[in-house]
Amino acid sequence: MITELERQANKDKFIAYCREFIGGREGLERLLTYMDESGFYTAPSSTNFHLNVEGGLCKHSLNVFETARDIYTNILEPKRVAGETSFTQPINIESIAISTLFHDLCKMQMYQKAEKWKKDEAGRWVSYPGYEVKDDFPFGHGEKSCFIIERFMRLKKSELLAIRWHMCMFDVPEQGSAGRFSLRAAMEAEPLVSLVQMADLLSANCLEVTTKY
Repeated sequence: MITELERQANKDKFIAYCREFIGGREGLERLLTYMDESGFYTAPSSTNFHLNVEGGLCKHSLNVFETARDIYTNILEPKRVAGETSFTQPINIESIAISTLFHDLCKMQMYQKAEKWKKDEAGRWVSYPGYEVKDDFPFGHGEKSCFIIERFMRLKKSELLAIRWHMCMFDVPEQGSAGRFSLRAAMEAEPLVSLVQMADLLSANCLEVTTKY
């Protein structure tokens, strides 16, 4: 459960991060207005998995940014400076912020509150509050997030690839060899892709809980 006070604090932190690290990108304020109007700060992060509660999507996005920032600052950048990485150019903190804070915008307005049912310990059916998927624009996961952002703010190539492929192999089995090839090519082209993938995975599976009803 995320309380109303916690949701407001998360919203304030999210907007502060955006203005601190992305403030120079044209279109940011219009995007933030759209997100507010579209329920970003009250949406869950999932229906049945990590942070499947009101306000979960904003909290998850914060977790992914902070995890990616810490991994880059404490591990990747020192290794890069020492010449021990496969990439030589630093990753811009602005790109890290954009690719993590906005990676799941596709989930806005997609999870609708619904009455769910389950059997209790006595085998009786009982109702509980939950969410169900209602996607009015089924455009893909990472693809849809890129589309939403680009309506307001231009993305760099590395940011597009990182957001598009942030689900890593969870998003490609049904696409066959072409999808696997594209994923691998994106990971080899831009270190930001792998950074966002790892931060998302760690946040969802190690830092966040699933509410059991």
